[in-house]
Amino acid sequence: MSDKSITERKGDGKGEGEPSTFAVVDRRPQFEGSGAAEAEPRYPSFVEELKARAEEAERRAREISAAYRRIDEERDAFRERLTRDLERRVDIARAEIMRRIIPTLDDLDRAIAAARATRDPVALLSGVTLTRERILQALAAEGVEEIRTEGRPFDPEVAEAVATETTDDPARDNLVVEELERGYALRGALLRPARVKVARVQRSPSSARDEP
Repeated sequence: MSDKSITERKGDGKGEGEPSTFAVVDRRPQFEGSGAAEAEPRYPSFVEELKARAEEAERRAREISAAYRRIDEERDAFRERLTRDLERRVDIARAEIMRRIIPTLDDLDRAIAAARATRDPVALLSGVTLTRERILQALAAEGVEEIRTEGRPFDPEVAEAVATETTDDPARDNLVVEELERGYALRGALLRPARVKVARVQRSPSSARDEP
């Protein structure tokens, strides 16, 4: 309901017969933007605070996720660089070994040529022996060592018994009497076990029955 205040203004004493003058004041509440779009709703302060915290948490989560992605990418890149560097080092080491062994082919060629020219087995033996020594020198430079087993007790850690030889001497029992193939180790690690013949004492049937 409209609230109107009507104020009567009387004359100043002149012309009392003149009609009175009225002033109308509209005191109805005025609404801004009537008919326009309504203003954005205002949330209570604690709701606005929660909303701000949620937006901050989402922002931090995006930053952390991006940081983890960068770490993963850097780790993958480092792993690839490390792999390439390792492969390069292996290739360099392999090439160096080949450079040391290839000259032995020249020695073999010379030994074969000398044997064909003179048909002297001594010359061939000398050439092959020299070649073997040069190969051993190249391997030794890389840390390769021969495993000596002949005349020593059989050790299954470094040798493989592929043949046996009977003996009547108990002191020779379990001794390596012949190396069929020499074993090699690289800085203490076994490369290839030796293949050997081992002496075994021949036991009589009575002693075999006495054994537990």
